Amino acid sequence: MGTQSFVMLLTGQGWGKSTAALGYAVRASAQGMSVTMVQFLKGGAWNGAEAALTALDGIRWPVFTPGLTWGGEDPQKLASWAWQEARRAMASEEGGLVILDEITRAVDHGLIDAAEVARAVRARHPKTSVIMTGKIGLQELEEVADTVTVFTRSKHDPKIGKPLAP
Repeated sequence: MGTQSFVMLLTGQGWGKSTAALGYAVRASAQGMSVTMVQFLKGGAWNGAEAALTALDGIRWPVFTPGLTWGGEDPQKLASWAWQEARRAMASEEGGLVILDEITRAVDHGLIDAAEVARAVRARHPKTSVIMTGKIGLQELEEVADTVTVFTRSKHDPKIGKPLAP
């Protein structure tokens, strides 16, 4: 990951944005960096296997609800908690990597303001890199990013995402 911090936006309709961010998280952790992954709109049940992996690698992954999504709870309250955690991690003097998973969808749903996200990313600790993910590309977040990668879906197998057969 190097010594210079970066801001990356992984967006688009294709699958794999969160998984790509998780790959960066594992890589950063292996290099001894502090890593925090804050998931917006997803609950603890969403990525159980990934969360177990990150616990082994020392990646901090706060969970704001045990369910699959924030749908059954108060999304505004959960967004506030998650955003508070994200801002704390980005401002930490420890530096490292902060992943804001599905932040573009949280903004699109009106749970967090895009300009506020852009300001917080710009004001992050100089040793902190940020990866933002979500299907919706937002101009304010694209402008603050050093790198924007758009994931496209050219073919979709409906079996993907279902449990493997025995």
